[in-house]
Amino acid sequence: MSSRDLKSQPEGVAAVGQRRKQPRRSRMTRSMAMLMVGLVLMSALGVPVWADNRNRSAGPNPYDKFRRLDDRARARGAMSLRDELAFAEMAHQEISKQYRFVTDPVIVNYVNQVGRRVAEVSGRPDLPYQFYVVENDQINAFTPGGGRIYIHTGLIKQATTEGQLAAVLAHEVGHNVGYHLSATLRRTQTTGLIIGIAGILLGNGAIGQLGQLAVTLIAGGKLFQRSRDQEREADFLGLYDMYHAGYNTEEMNNMFRLLGSLMQSSPGLFDKIFASHPPPAERLQNTRREIAQYLAGSDQRGVRTTQAFVDVQRRLGVTGRAVPPTPEDEVWSASRDTGSDPTASEPPRSREVSYEDAEEIFHRADLQGAHPLRAVRGDMLGSDAIGNDTVIAYEQDGRVGALVDVSGRVYPLFIEDRGQRTNVLPLAPREVAAVGIIPVSSRQRAQVVIVSQRGLRYVWEWTGRGFRYLGSQ
Repeated sequence: MSSRDLKSQPEGVAAVGQRRKQPRRSRMTRSMAMLMVGLVLMSALGVPVWADNRNRSAGPNPYDKFRRLDDRARARGAMSLRDELAFAEMAHQEISKQYRFVTDPVIVNYVNQVGRRVAEVSGRPDLPYQFYVVENDQINAFTPGGGRIYIHTGLIKQATTEGQLAAVLAHEVGHNVGYHLSATLRRTQTTGLIIGIAGILLGNGAIGQLGQLAVTLIAGGKLFQRSRDQEREADFLGLYDMYHAGYNTEEMNNMFRLLGSLMQSSPGLFDKIFASHPPPAERLQNTRREIAQYLAGSDQRGVRTTQAFVDVQRRLGVTGRAVPPTPEDEVWSASRDTGSDPTASEPPRSREVSYEDAEEIFHRADLQGAHPLRAVRGDMLGSDAIGNDTVIAYEQDGRVGALVDVSGRVYPLFIEDRGQRTNVLPLAPREVAAVGIIPVSSRQRAQVVIVSQRGLRYVWEWTGRGFRYLGSQ
């Protein structure tokens, strides 16, 4: 049939060849249209078009590749929960032969409390999490999966806040949430390291095979070696678990800063497992970018540390830890607007106040169960070149108070509102941002300042016999 004949056919009576071609072009047109609509929608939502490809770069934020994976996607292809728990138990038996565990119930219970706090808000909250403290001065923490997490005393000793400890445990929880054990076992199978135990990942692993597998991988040092992308994903998941658990996310950044410093000063402290981790500087850059883009403000609020953390470090032989400091110059720059002498020289930087210093002052003040939040030490009255005057904002039974130690005498700071006098500040513990001393000058008496996260300043003035509340600014 000629082309002329085709054109003359009535509508709906086209040749067979044309009937086959037309729907195909129509389907292709519809498919292309749907694809273009999808791309436009994804672009509007800010989602990289390659977000489902985990092996391709996801733009300037390396965490983007993990952001699109929900819990179901992460679990796809993972070993069964029964096998994962059985494997973790077998691995624990082997780990118990190689390491000595801390048995002090105060230390063990505390680490479990912190660990479960982040685990309960994770993507796998129903795993039977158990946290073990390994008596070893090397810097290390690891997990074989199944909710079993191990941390060395060396890492607990080097941390300076509970938030940093929580960051480490949240990272290990992240390995569990990301089903990294299954990925590790698949990788070892494909590289021929565990030939003969192929059935385990299909959900029919026998107990004997699981035990043999655990021994083989631990003996070969392969079980806890993750890929760098797995380490990044664990950082990503751990960061959000910290945030949802109420911790200050800056403490994860501080942990990376600490690890970077220790790697330079004491590289021998690190277990060989850390060789698989990205450099601390890269991990710091990744989390700082994530906080700035998606968790803005979370590094300015939340729990940084607790007295329980200090108590546990003491039981491990650590003393002299400092109270979280006031951000540099925050109070001094703010105080310049209050009428102080503009020609006066900037006061010297304060010395750190340790938890031991704070507790000694609390003892003299007969203050029971107080926990220091912020503290500063300096020269208030211009008579001491060293500067031993101390201001402490503290938490007691969920309430915030403050006191000043001047020349060995302790003065509680009271506020007055509508004729009522109280030593309880109208702040939540997480809202205390800074404390400061404004030394005596030619224009004003010495002052003490407590600054809230919102920038509100509570000011007291030294009268020679005590402190008079000037109000909030």
